[in-house]
Amino acid sequence: MNCPRCDGLAVSDYSIDQQAGPSSGFHGWRCVNCGMISDNVIRENQLTALTPRKSQRQSLPRYPDRAQMLSLRRCMPRSG
Repeated sequence: MNCPRCDGLAVSDYSIDQQAGPSSGFHGWRCVNCGMISDNVIRENQLTALTPRKSQRQSLPRYPDRAQMLSLRRCMPRSG
């Protein structure tokens, strides 16, 4: 598998939290070049961070439609 960050070699890896013990391990991918670690939980969190929530979508700026643009042009002084 190729690393999505640096396009290097990613190998299958089993990581264990030393303090929690062997039951806390997880399977994932680790890049040999840059050290990026990826697993299903990380990928799911990245995907949910990229999709805007409903409240964020409503706060995006709204662009004027054609009629509003024409009325704005009439109000602006002409240069020339």
